Amino acid sequence: MTGIELEPTPTAHWRSLVQRAGRACNTRLDEPVEAYVVFMLMRFAERTEVGGRALAIQFLESLQQSIAAGAERLRDTGDECLLVCGLFPQRVRRRRVPLRYYVDLGRGAYGTLARNGAASHAEPYHALASRFVDLMELLQAMRDEDREHVLTPVEAAELAHQTGSRRAWDRVRPSNAILAPPQGSGRKH
Repeated sequence: MTGIELEPTPTAHWRSLVQRAGRACNTRLDEPVEAYVVFMLMRFAERTEVGGRALAIQFLESLQQSIAAGAERLRDTGDECLLVCGLFPQRVRRRRVPLRYYVDLGRGAYGTLARNGAASHAEPYHALASRFVDLMELLQAMRDEDREHVLTPVEAAELAHQTGSRRAWDRVRPSNAILAPPQGSGRKH
């Protein structure tokens, strides 16, 4: 991805960034999922506390709340996990928590929303849960030009083993031809 082109509206700008990142990592998103990611990015663009809360506690508390309040907290938990994995993996490094923890927690939050939501709202959350690693990779592709935040070969190997991330394996392979993806690590779409 080279150069950032400004679009006429913030929504168009975020959509363009998401589409370019999708092309860079060979990930195609259905329109509802793409729209969700765009509006999620817009919603969190000005929030600096992303990943600063105990997300597992937020997840558990959301299960004890009313349906509407719980759904909002579950959505925020899934979104923050996705943002931390995709845009802020350095925050995970500092906490010394496996990235897999955030992947599993985010998938769980979106999966719970898919199971507990009205049928008309379940499908996007099901897609977010099942394609979490793809979405994480797409957000990482948005950060590729920022060399400070690119995963090291060791971190990429760890991520690949933990989540089955093909993009992470692609980063590891040039560093060490001996490593191979674990059997059955392919993503399901």
